[in-house]
Amino acid sequence: METNTINVRGYGSLSNAIANQTRSLTPEVSMGVTEVLYSDRHPYTVVEVIKPWRIRVQADKSTRIDHNGCSESQEYTYESDSSAPIIELRLNKYGRWKARGHSQGPTYLIGKREEYYDFTR
Repeated sequence: METNTINVRGYGSLSNAIANQTRSLTPEVSMGVTEVLYSDRHPYTVVEVIKPWRIRVQADKSTRIDHNGCSESQEYTYESDSSAPIIELRLNKYGRWKARGHSQGPTYLIGKREEYYDFTR
């Protein structure tokens, strides 16, 4: 019997560990992107597709709209931020999007735009 396991070491939450294991979609301009950190997540937008394995993204502004305080239940609105720096991402041999020159840095999930702040850290 085959079992699938997820290594949560190095991730602050199970959600981020799962997101990091997920294969991303084929990128398109204006598609949402999520930077998956230890336990936080930050939204980006694809601004240029250079090649199917090489794209440029730009951070979005996120505004929290719920009134849940320091909780895991968080809702945000997103808008583009033309003053944010543009980051080049490359799809590595493991199927993960990483910032160019930062193979050990955060993973970026293509196809989903999400902000999340972990108040427990």
